[in-house]
Amino acid sequence: MRSLLIAASIGAALTGCGNTVVPDSRLIIGATLITMEDGAAPTAMLIKDGRISALGTEDELRARNPGAILTDLTGKTIIPGVVDSHVHVRELGMDAVKVNLVGVKTVDDIVARLREQRPDIAAGEWIIGQGWDEGAFADAGGPGGYPTTDAITIAFPDNPVALESLHGFGAMANAAALARAGIDASTPDPEGGTILRGEDGEATGVLLTLAQALLFDVVPDLDQDQIEAAIKAGLAQMAAAGVTSVHEAGMEAEDVAAFKALAERGELPIRVFGMLNGNDAELMAGWFESGPLDDADDWLDIGAIKVFYDGSLGSRTALMRDPYSDQPDTARPTARIALEDVERLGESAREHGFQMAVHAIGDAGNDFIMTSYERRLAPDTEGNVPDHRWRIEHAQVVRPDFAERAAKLGVIASMQPSHAMGDSDWAEDRVGRRRIQRAYSWKTFQDAGVPIIFNSDLPGEPWEPMQTLHFAVTRTKLDGSPEGGWYANEALSREDSLRAMTLSGAHAAFQDDMLGSLAVGKWADFVVLSDNPLTAANIPAIHVDAVYVAGEDITAPTTDTPG
Repeated sequence: MRSLLIAASIGAALTGCGNTVVPDSRLIIGATLITMEDGAAPTAMLIKDGRISALGTEDELRARNPGAILTDLTGKTIIPGVVDSHVHVRELGMDAVKVNLVGVKTVDDIVARLREQRPDIAAGEWIIGQGWDEGAFADAGGPGGYPTTDAITIAFPDNPVALESLHGFGAMANAAALARAGIDASTPDPEGGTILRGEDGEATGVLLTLAQALLFDVVPDLDQDQIEAAIKAGLAQMAAAGVTSVHEAGMEAEDVAAFKALAERGELPIRVFGMLNGNDAELMAGWFESGPLDDADDWLDIGAIKVFYDGSLGSRTALMRDPYSDQPDTARPTARIALEDVERLGESAREHGFQMAVHAIGDAGNDFIMTSYERRLAPDTEGNVPDHRWRIEHAQVVRPDFAERAAKLGVIASMQPSHAMGDSDWAEDRVGRRRIQRAYSWKTFQDAGVPIIFNSDLPGEPWEPMQTLHFAVTRTKLDGSPEGGWYANEALSREDSLRAMTLSGAHAAFQDDMLGSLAVGKWADFVVLSDNPLTAANIPAIHVDAVYVAGEDITAPTTDTPG
């Protein structure tokens, strides 16, 4: 796709384009405009001072603005800038530091990938990687369902190796890394975590949920320059693919410092809405004292709290009401934070003006969090619910009454179409035929009135917006499988899916007054596409021709002619 080429070629062009607007009027003509607003679609759009100044026909806007710069996009389609409402952008930009393990199937594949990407590693240096799928590897048949890391130890006896999983619920370490971390047969499992062990009691090299901290606490930290570079690289990739705003999930203190520094220097190419790591009590204490960050120009807002509650379905660590349907003896359902701590966070969030955004995967986990929300967001004496816009991240497997409860309270379901397709090979094995009917239930939620936002939770699964849209409307993988779609009755329409990726995402961050649709007065954030995503036969084949943020084309120069 052209967007990938753009990402490789415009890094320098993106630098420094944040915090600027285009002073001249620009008249966009010729394109099909998908506004995400009610009413007849306009055929022309006027941009002035970084905002949409007018919408209408070409003739009327030309007559009213004879000096405007003319940009003819005949044959193209314009959509509002995509809001990817759950990302880990620093991880996306870490390619220079971490070995990319996305797509590996076996430990031998991991060894091959490490050798390929770190051929000249010096003895004693750490090798860091990310992307092995904890869901797929959980069926390998070793202790706890996972393989051992013996092959990595043999291949790299003199280098500590620490490998993060695709979704962050497991880690692999070789013998050198385990030794650096002091993990051996006598090391107890930490609360909320599991060290997988062989029959001899020795660690196999696989650490689940909170046990990962034993390993990553000894991995050398990145300095701020490295973090900033990773963030910029990740944002540049996303900008090139048509994303104009992201919700960064789980910001640590060092992330906040890096994002603030980039914003102050005008080096954010696209907009960022920060969701703080609610599992970090010290971080949250400081933010509850200072309150949310609200940037008048919407380049960097920080106003939500991302809480990791339970685990993942793939690693069998999500909290389920009944046992897992496959290998229940290997399941280790885990609460990564005590429910009473979630309750306290909710109380403080209400008091200090923050949103809650809690990760919940299993049906028990979702039930617990919904009950907590119901207590914190109870209607007033007149039956009115506050405009809280609290979210549940993933809402993956739920109880039968979940949708009704969420709709009544206005809780937003923050969902990932790529997860449904990535998990489709094994998800039904995990929960069985009955419970899978209440999993990845987008249409069921929509029909019940639950607000839905679609996002990528990148990196890991395919994340580009047109890929996300394809997953949402077809319930098939990029190769078109399975034929007819995986539980295709839960797919959404193209228009509803695109809204969940644009206007609904902006609404979820209290930014729909300025972002998410093409409307007069809003920021001129939009994407020029090669085809119409509402009608194109092959959605993933649509490529990005240009991306505008605050009226500025941040991807490639266009040929402008006077009006």
